[in-house]
Amino acid sequence: MAGAIYFAMTHSEPGGLREIWNDAAAGLAARGHSVRRFVLYPNRDAMQRDAAAKEGWHHVLAARPSGLVGNIRLFVALVRYLRQERPRAVVTAMPLANVLMPLAVRVAGTGTRVYVSHHSPADTHNPLLARFDRWTGGMREVSAIISVSDAVARSLDGTPAAYRAKRVTIHNALPESVEHAIDRLVAVARPKAVGRIVAMGRLSYQKNYPMLLRAMAQVPAGTLDIIGGGEDEAALRALTLELGITDRVRFLGQMKRQQALTHAATAQVFAQVSHYEGHSLALVEAARLGLPLVVSAVPVQMEGITSPSGEHCGIAVPIGDDTALATALNRLLADEADREHWANLARSLGLTASHAVMIDAYERLVAG
Repeated sequence: MAGAIYFAMTHSEPGGLREIWNDAAAGLAARGHSVRRFVLYPNRDAMQRDAAAKEGWHHVLAARPSGLVGNIRLFVALVRYLRQERPRAVVTAMPLANVLMPLAVRVAGTGTRVYVSHHSPADTHNPLLARFDRWTGGMREVSAIISVSDAVARSLDGTPAAYRAKRVTIHNALPESVEHAIDRLVAVARPKAVGRIVAMGRLSYQKNYPMLLRAMAQVPAGTLDIIGGGEDEAALRALTLELGITDRVRFLGQMKRQQALTHAATAQVFAQVSHYEGHSLALVEAARLGLPLVVSAVPVQMEGITSPSGEHCGIAVPIGDDTALATALNRLLADEADREHWANLARSLGLTASHAVMIDAYERLVAG
């Protein structure tokens, strides 16, 4: 597969980033490009490691490295992998892969072009890796610095001039098969589950589920379905017990994409009050489904709910303001006209995202 385009990440954790790279790889492959995917090491969950392998992800190391010796082994294995595969281009994501790849390419001497990508604001990264990234991103091996939103790109304003000059924004989009699947769900117009609010995403600090759960304690007519798994599940379940809302919150776990979309389509409202995002695929999916959007008022989320004409197509609430969030949810559940207004705006916003435009941008950038 010499001369191919490779998509790379640090590890194979399930979630939006793995989906984005799968979609981008499939889109370029459909246009006749040779494409492969790899990670530096697998997710700790053996089931997820195997799932990633079935999707086509190669693991450079069979297990996560630890300590100085382990990380040296990782770097040596990455150099060996690059010399064996000799990629024409590698598009990286996640801080460690972003930092190691230019260095490994230089040592490997393969002449591979590296395209570093940022999927969340720079200040959410590991501070040490962020400092290294400022240096490695300026190396001649790095051809471009990709951001998935303008807000993410602005978070890199403090980097050196050589780094800033390489910035380009490529917004995330859904694959055409998912766009069509959502449009079919919308066309069927199934009845909504009265009072159902849905949230989709990993059970982690980023998604800020405690705020959503605290707000749910003030939304007596609502139920919440959370689609996703993660390290915070036990703590979140304990919080629902503490708040007395266990009978109104369901943790549905990780679902296949089509199953998750089919379930989300039955909700009346979508909520995502994340501390930070890059350009959330769940938000794009919910918008295309025509679900009223309630999000956190942070720059990336505000960009995510803003139409090309500058109109806000969702409701934004301040981080930490549980009452404001509960007020927005209560109003949407109680007022059908208001709910329909925001649903129509969301749907129009969702239709502006284009898979073809995203693949065009990656093809122009990395396939030349």
